[in-house]
Amino acid sequence: MTRHSYTLVLSLAILAGAITAYASSANPEHVAQFRATRKCPGCDLRNAQLGGFQAPNADLANADLAEATFYGGNLRGANLTGAILDRTNLEMADLTGAVGATLSAAITDARTTCPNGAAGPCS
Repeated sequence: MTRHSYTLVLSLAILAGAITAYASSANPEHVAQFRATRKCPGCDLRNAQLGGFQAPNADLANADLAEATFYGGNLRGANLTGAILDRTNLEMADLTGAVGATLSAAITDARTTCPNGAAGPCS
């Protein structure tokens, strides 16, 4: 492989990585909307960093929360019906009374309070 070919391949790999990273990041407008209103049904919050965020009674129905972080947050009474929670960090979060949550693919621990009020990990 020539030096020119190597540079081209490396540049394309970097560009592909940047596009992939951008495509899998939260929509900044949706994050701002959620922070301001605690309501963001159907929003793209993938990879959002919301650790410690207090959002009791939030409406996140059908939102994409894959790989988002709510570590230590408050989602008491939240509507999580249809929300995508794949690898969502809910460690030490309070989910008491949250409805519609399918937590089997989420990350919870013994410090998480599950929707039924029990200590985690939640299923």
